[in-house]
Amino acid sequence: MNKKKNLHGLALALALAGCTAPADDQRSENAGRIAGQGSLVSMPVSTTLPVRVWGRLATEEPVRIYIEGDGAAWRNSRQPSIDPTPHNPVALKLAAADSHGSVLYLGRPCQYDANPARGCHFSEWTERRFAHVAELEQAIQQLVSAERKLILVGFSGGANMAVQLAARLPNVIGLVTVAGNLDTAAFTGYHRLRDEAFGHNAALLKGLSTLPQLHYTGTDDVEIPPELTYLQLALVTNKRCLRVRELPGVGHGGPWHIDWPAFAALQQRCRP
Repeated sequence: MNKKKNLHGLALALALAGCTAPADDQRSENAGRIAGQGSLVSMPVSTTLPVRVWGRLATEEPVRIYIEGDGAAWRNSRQPSIDPTPHNPVALKLAAADSHGSVLYLGRPCQYDANPARGCHFSEWTERRFAHVAELEQAIQQLVSAERKLILVGFSGGANMAVQLAARLPNVIGLVTVAGNLDTAAFTGYHRLRDEAFGHNAALLKGLSTLPQLHYTGTDDVEIPPELTYLQLALVTNKRCLRVRELPGVGHGGPWHIDWPAFAALQQRCRP
């Protein structure tokens, strides 16, 4: 990708990537249908900013936790949206397609419920979009005991949150990212954008070098191209625990599929 590309065009691509948008009032209903098709039920949690969770906890196996991307954070390249609910909930689609016994899907704060009375101001899904790891941690802890093993799966900006959670939760045994914005410093530097206040994860990624990590990147992804994916992972020193899957012809919105047998093989290889 040409790093000198027009930044206005990049911002517009970030706002619209992967989106064939239904009417705004249909987004939550559409997400509910997707969840239902995967036998995921609504699981209420109590957090300061609203966090929507669908899932099932049917077995004692490790829980696979899917974290949504930034959603519809922007109306266009200059204006924040009034509702960050995703038009194309990629992480939810991945969760619904997962036949594993215990699966949780976490929307990002204020997605599916952008209630100003709950503190949902547009700053929470724009400049503060990576500031809410405590909210997601609370949601997980209310649903899953501290003894249960967790595998975190993050899409796009949700990957940044997954990295932060992996560094905070001692029961995380694996990390999977899909088109992941893993570190804002690397992302903004690569695209020559103004730096952000939150989501600087380079030191966290280095500290997670012994954690099995499977990262997906698409050759047609202009937001998180393969070159940026490898750049973000440069500080992961234990390459035995790291695998990057580069998918030809895949853009930011997918289609994506997680190869769980490949992840299991990576776990075996990563063991001391």
